[in-house]
Amino acid sequence: MDKNLRIESERFLAVEGKDECNFFKALLKHIGINNIQLLDIGGKDRFPLEFPALYNQEGFNKIKRLGFIRDAETNPAQSAFESVCHIIKTHNLSVPDKANEIKRTSIPHIGIFIMPDNKGTGMLENLCLETIKSMPQFSCIESYISCIAPSLSPSEKETFNDQKARVQTYLASRSPIVNSLGLGAQKGYWDFSNPCLDDIKNFLRELFEN
Repeated sequence: MDKNLRIESERFLAVEGKDECNFFKALLKHIGINNIQLLDIGGKDRFPLEFPALYNQEGFNKIKRLGFIRDAETNPAQSAFESVCHIIKTHNLSVPDKANEIKRTSIPHIGIFIMPDNKGTGMLENLCLETIKSMPQFSCIESYISCIAPSLSPSEKETFNDQKARVQTYLASRSPIVNSLGLGAQKGYWDFSNPCLDDIKNFLRELFEN
């Protein structure tokens, strides 16, 4: 987290990293939600350290709407949700009963969304790739991944992230080329009108507009 952080908005959204900040900045603009302060937590493993720093930040008591978005990754979404809730509860804040729900019984109102769908495993990359499945490039991406995956060394196979590889392959097919999912969002390379994004868009509207 930026050491020079200053709380400047009553509406605050904490996400995992810079890439996510760029993505959600573009998505919020797309759905017409303004004046949201985005915070790069620095990765899911940093959350236990960074949230206390945020909570103790001057001006935290001014926040009225507070959202958290993180990836499920290889564990079920419920595990990631419970992890975020545990940290928030230690600071005597109320948490929602489930992901994709807004807790409104106290200030700040709090909502937690676990990528990609609040249910299974996965990450933001899964959701972005879902938005381009109908594009001609998608079959080429799948063919490329199928071609190179068998050639990886055993050590590479252990750490190979096929979803991130698909994202990078797709971004390399666009012009101008960008090297990150978030910058791709800024360029309009993901289809924000795709129905697969309805849940996250509705979550943001419920949290910040209602």
